[in-house]
Amino acid sequence: MPERLKYSLIMFLAGSSYGFVVPLVSTAHAAGFSTGQIMVTQYLVAAATLGIGCLLFSRKRVSLKVAFQLMGVGMVASGVSFFYYQALQLLTPALSLTLLFQFVWMGMVVQAVRSRSLPKPTAALTVLFVVIGAVFAAGMLDEGVSLESLNSLGILFGFLSAVCYTAFLVLSSQLATNLPALNRSMFVAFGSLLLSFVIAPQYFAEPLIVHDPMVSLGLGILGICLPIFLIAVSAPKLPAGLMTIMASSELPSGVICAAVFLKEPVTLTIGLGVVIVLCGIVASEMETLRKLAQGNRALD
Repeated sequence: MPERLKYSLIMFLAGSSYGFVVPLVSTAHAAGFSTGQIMVTQYLVAAATLGIGCLLFSRKRVSLKVAFQLMGVGMVASGVSFFYYQALQLLTPALSLTLLFQFVWMGMVVQAVRSRSLPKPTAALTVLFVVIGAVFAAGMLDEGVSLESLNSLGILFGFLSAVCYTAFLVLSSQLATNLPALNRSMFVAFGSLLLSFVIAPQYFAEPLIVHDPMVSLGLGILGICLPIFLIAVSAPKLPAGLMTIMASSELPSGVICAAVFLKEPVTLTIGLGVVIVLCGIVASEMETLRKLAQGNRALD
């Protein structure tokens, strides 16, 4: 399998794993826990899991400078959740999710600036496909947009969540790439944990991890630990534009998980959006897939 396709698939899995957060967060909210408590639980479980993993499998010495840099990346990552959850309080879920998914074209812009060249027309078309699909799949067209839903502060929060996600992906591809992915992931998780404690300082007064250990483990491992590790593995091997396209697998995964576990209805519009997003993802790797198919035919 070509290297680019392999790491693209790993990034696709990283994005997909975020989809499992949807039913788990809904379960925690239904039990009366706040967004801050959920965030601390996620990062506490992830940091502990990755810390144990490093002790067992990768005891590599890391300088304080690099450790602080990676923890800074973790704070950027937790900023995604913070700004997105703030947007959800001021906007409709569909509009909040649509704003978050602006990270797809932001990654393309970062790549264009870094390479000092305009993106290829096919790449730009792929991004357009994914963004349009996100509007459909988020239920934006089903809900509609009213003037009351256009809260300026909420729109700012939603936009900042997209900026943070883009920055997290780009920084993950650049910082300390010589370190094993497990070590990098651990420091990122600890940085996220520190910022989440600032957001919810009274966490241990009624910790979610004690109330519902299984949901807490799911939130930490599927929602944070696994995607952070997979991003650490794949991000250094992919261009920024392709990273964000593959990470958009979070949306169809979230829709599917919500339908399966929460029994949420999937309208024709939402289903069409999921298909469009997946088509955009496949189109981004069409050239690689074609070369792979040609190579297999040559072997036959």
